[in-house]
Amino acid sequence: MHAPTRTGVPNQPLGGHLPRRNLLVAAGAAVAAATIGAGVADAATVTGRPGRPAPAAVPARRAKAPKGRWLAGDTHVHDDHSSDGSGPRQTSKQTLPGNLPVGDQIAQGEKVGLDFMPLTDHRTYDQVWDPQWTSSKLLLLPGEEANGSPHAIVLGNVDVVVDGANPPGSAAYRHVQQSVWDVHAQNAVWSQAHPDDGEYTRAGGVNANASVLGSDLVEVLNVASDPDVEMEYAENRWNRGFRFGVAAASDCHFRELWDVDSPGEPTTRVFAAERSVRGILDGFRAGRTTVSQNITGPFVTLEADADGDGVYEAIGGDEVVVTGRKLPRKAGLRVKVRSGKGTTVHVYAAPGRSAGPVATFVPRTGNETYDLPLDMKGGDHTWYRVEVRSPGSASGSEADPTLPDQLRAATSPVFLSVGAPAEPLPEIPLPDADTTADHGALVIGEQGGFTGFADVAVAGDVTHVVAEVHEGQATRIVHVRLDRKGRPGKARTLSGDSTTARFPRIAAHGDDVWVVWQDERGKEQPHRPAVLMATSGNGGSSFKSPQKVSKGKGRAVNPALALIEDKHPLVVWSDNSGGAFDVYAQIVGVDKAAVNISAAGKATSPGTPADARSPRYPASLFPAVTVTGGKHAVVTWQDDRNDPDPLWTGHTPPAGQPAGGGTDPDNWQILAAVRTAPGRSWGTPVAVSAVTDRADRHPSVAVDAHGTLVAIWESGALQSSGANLQVRTSTSTDGGATWSPYRQVAHDPDAMSQRARVAQDPDGRVRAVWYDSRSADWRWKVLTATLDATGTWSDARQVTTLGNNTWPALHGGTVVFTTDRGATRTQRDVTQQIYRTRLA
Repeated sequence: MHAPTRTGVPNQPLGGHLPRRNLLVAAGAAVAAATIGAGVADAATVTGRPGRPAPAAVPARRAKAPKGRWLAGDTHVHDDHSSDGSGPRQTSKQTLPGNLPVGDQIAQGEKVGLDFMPLTDHRTYDQVWDPQWTSSKLLLLPGEEANGSPHAIVLGNVDVVVDGANPPGSAAYRHVQQSVWDVHAQNAVWSQAHPDDGEYTRAGGVNANASVLGSDLVEVLNVASDPDVEMEYAENRWNRGFRFGVAAASDCHFRELWDVDSPGEPTTRVFAAERSVRGILDGFRAGRTTVSQNITGPFVTLEADADGDGVYEAIGGDEVVVTGRKLPRKAGLRVKVRSGKGTTVHVYAAPGRSAGPVATFVPRTGNETYDLPLDMKGGDHTWYRVEVRSPGSASGSEADPTLPDQLRAATSPVFLSVGAPAEPLPEIPLPDADTTADHGALVIGEQGGFTGFADVAVAGDVTHVVAEVHEGQATRIVHVRLDRKGRPGKARTLSGDSTTARFPRIAAHGDDVWVVWQDERGKEQPHRPAVLMATSGNGGSSFKSPQKVSKGKGRAVNPALALIEDKHPLVVWSDNSGGAFDVYAQIVGVDKAAVNISAAGKATSPGTPADARSPRYPASLFPAVTVTGGKHAVVTWQDDRNDPDPLWTGHTPPAGQPAGGGTDPDNWQILAAVRTAPGRSWGTPVAVSAVTDRADRHPSVAVDAHGTLVAIWESGALQSSGANLQVRTSTSTDGGATWSPYRQVAHDPDAMSQRARVAQDPDGRVRAVWYDSRSADWRWKVLTATLDATGTWSDARQVTTLGNNTWPALHGGTVVFTTDRGATRTQRDVTQQIYRTRLA
């Protein structure tokens, strides 16, 4: 076994890559007296699932060195959209004004020099709808701090992730596991926040929440916690086959502490193939991260060359599968430390700190590189990681201040396995997945890739499906045409070279097809997506170049689409060009311009500088549209104008009382506007879900053969977590002017039901679909029900069985949905595909 070497390499820029020539020249400059040998981690090997082979073992020599760059940021930052998001709020039990607006926290992240930053407020997405959520200097990631207990950081989600309740008798972590699956159905990131306050204690060890599968990251350097305990938890999980990267968290609530705890203090760096939101999220999902006490503090990375060919094909976070335990003699690790003078560098192998470091170095210069031999002794699964320590202030507010060396930086491990990747061994296993066949058929998507957010339109014997495909750190819109036998044709990309196309909607009649989506056209600083539309006149065989529909200077998001007289596309979307998000509508080719149809009756205010929570910008979001009689258009949306403090977490108070604290959601309601014919004005918004004790969100609307309008939405209690969503509906027989009291659809108090859609079946009835948590195997399933002529909803019928099935869309009796049934692993498999089932 050859000895490790240490090489000082001064004057390298922070975050850059060392040229290969410098490494080779400096390789023999110094030798440290240390040897290295890997320990054993207790983990299972992938053996495949019934009817599906195990993943092939890919020799490391087939891989190339990863390409990308290290981007610095934070993963856990607050502002006054958290009810305790600032110092005055925390010290007054949330009764004083706030002093930490969104804009100030973003400006601080810019000042620090971060590349990216989310605002992860407690159990809310309202910060993303704030007019101040914008930056031209850093990449803003959407996100939140989700769930009641334990907390989790979600990055890249498209709206709030609601934490439901466990059915009686279920394992305590069931609701958490379902949230992870919900997040991954959006190709978003799940990170365990401060696990020493949710999953693990030194006295008690791990609890039920530690059995959750699929976490992408775990915080090991949260300055509001004890990083040493957090690292103990991470090692515990790695040793049982869990595979995730590390994250740091400022958990910043206080502008008063910006000198020592501002965004980016500590810093999470992610290795991203592209400098983009999707590139960052993909890096997080791969666990390619390293953490440090701040952006100028020690920056340490770990690389591995498992086949000894001189190419370091893996970095911290990666899993390397080799064919046998005996590695080539030249197999090695490379540790790079920058700004490390005065610190101590430890290299650990499984089982981790309990066995002591396998190598220790003391950097003599600011930037140094160490080469170490790599082997696998004693087991088929192991890992290596690096941490940097130094004397001084405690690494976290709950850390032991008497420790002579405090944690300053750490890498994600490089994981090595023989034959196949490790599978986790949770203390409380998941229930066996349902293996009963359903009638789903693949439409779009590859195993190992993400395809989601589909929509469907049936025109005669032809079915058109559109969806988002995430590949190459890009999000693209694709269209597939299915013939009368349901056979899919070639997938066509509609969004051209854009890397930021999202949320497609489709309508079709005869050979004419229209598709709309939102698109930033690759420019994310600041975020200013527009609504684009592509059209086809030959049944989807080809499409014209997309045209811009929205003309505002703000963010145009979440478009919806219906047809006037079967030939004119009516496009609706949310847009904050005027400050608050409002719903805009335009019949393309008929109307000269889009019309704001939600502003009437809405009051906005910029607030006062004395209170960060005083601005009032009620939001009108997630519009849906239908047309009856060829000309009569009805648009529904969710709206919080009737909440006493819209977009600020808290509960609706009794009449005459001030708004309260807490993280309860806004009193979102479903509103509607009507236009009886082209050329006529849109009516004043009317209430569809006129209740003051619920958060009603994500509406859909359709019309039956008799002209009865049916609106549907998900409804939740004004409770921050631990309450299930239910599906509610209302009908209108006067064209949308008035709406009936709500009815529940297939309600099960022990189930979470969300993202409902409605459409007319071929027989003229209205059908609903949604995804739901009531199955015995815990996985999300698509359910359906129909509305009969008496206004009664049928019992729910389960449509899907295999895997998780989410985000259904419906038209003409055909449902499409996102599913992970093609995944071969319970962790680190991003597979989501679009399947189709005929219901009527």
